[in-house]
Amino acid sequence: MSCIRFEVPVETVNTSNRREHHMQRHKRAKGQRAATHLLWPGWSGPALLVVRLTRMSLRALDSGDNLPIAMKSIRDEVARQLRLDDASPLVRWVYAQAQGAPSVLVELSWGDDPLAAAVRAQDALAPPPPPVLTEAAAPRAPKARKPKAPKKAPSRPLRGLAALATSAFTSGGKKA
Repeated sequence: MSCIRFEVPVETVNTSNRREHHMQRHKRAKGQRAATHLLWPGWSGPALLVVRLTRMSLRALDSGDNLPIAMKSIRDEVARQLRLDDASPLVRWVYAQAQGAPSVLVELSWGDDPLAAAVRAQDALAPPPPPVLTEAAAPRAPKARKPKAPKKAPSRPLRGLAALATSAFTSGGKKA
């Protein structure tokens, strides 16, 4: 069996609909990352793997978008520990949820493990779409700048120091 499994005892919340102070959100995410880092068992396997994050909680979240958002900090830390970007095509992220005490079960599988085999079979039936280079990621040519219009002469006479900074004086200090 090719699998690493460990549990992170943190509570996850859906942050997409939560109205809270940004520092409170930062503190919660930092705690989730720190807990994942402390419990990380290490990794020495191949780069192609499946990571299943199972959210344990008393209530279920919408699995379409709220479940991945609630576990974003855990995913980021697992990807960092693997020394990969979490958007890397080398890792397949799978989400699940179950009832229980608040925690997140992290499973890494590869090779002949049943989880990895199930994901490969699912991908054979409906392969994930290939990565698309978006406009945000594509290099852009610099914008052509419009030439600046010449400054208009002031409608009223300048006073104070502004009058001294005009071209009305010659280098010798005499008025032209």
